[in-house]
Amino acid sequence: MNLDLLLRLLAAHFFSDFIFQPNDWVKERAVRKINSKYLYFHTLIILVLTFFAAWNFSLLWAVLFITVTHYLIDLGKSYIKKDTPVIFIVDQSLHILIICVCWLIYTSNYSRFTNDLNFLFNDAEFWLYVIAYLMVTMPASVFINKFTSKWSNDIDEQSENLKNAGKWIGIIERVLILTFIILNQFEAIGFLIAAKSVFRFGELKESEKQKRVEYILIGTLVSFSVAVITGIILNVVRSFLT
Repeated sequence: MNLDLLLRLLAAHFFSDFIFQPNDWVKERAVRKINSKYLYFHTLIILVLTFFAAWNFSLLWAVLFITVTHYLIDLGKSYIKKDTPVIFIVDQSLHILIICVCWLIYTSNYSRFTNDLNFLFNDAEFWLYVIAYLMVTMPASVFINKFTSKWSNDIDEQSENLKNAGKWIGIIERVLILTFIILNQFEAIGFLIAAKSVFRFGELKESEKQKRVEYILIGTLVSFSVAVITGIILNVVRSFLT
């Protein structure tokens, strides 16, 4: 399967993209774009590290392909005005996908990969996990928002809050709780609850924020309940599939 080759190529990518690429290079590239000298310095680093990771002249085509496509992706990214988390994820996904495709072609694992992918696509347990994780993200956020909406008007909205921070905190904590339930790591759920309580301790001490504290506690308990119930249902359904 030659998995060590894939891991070496991925390591070369992460070293070149994050360790050997200072933030100043990225900022300068965003300004000067195709005329940025650091774009070409970075491409050279990609070439050298990828070659050493492959360490096989029969893989020279893959080294060149990975390097050229990396350059083109980074060049295209430099012309995008706003660098958002979505752009970052797409950028890294494309780099990793190209590395994986080159590895699959070289190792002749493409047919095996497609067979495994086809099996996974038709596996009921896989889709059970997909639905469970999907349910604890946006659908759960909508439900919690509607459930707590009758109290939201009683809360002082003048206090400073990061936009959508509460929603994303809730999504992350529900994903973690669901993962802990799947792994039977219930102690970690207790640790998560304790950690969140510590961060909220300051608000709990301020009596003038009593309504806000109660509102947060309701939202937190509903969020935890949704994740726990989803995890229990997943485990029950999974038991019927095995």
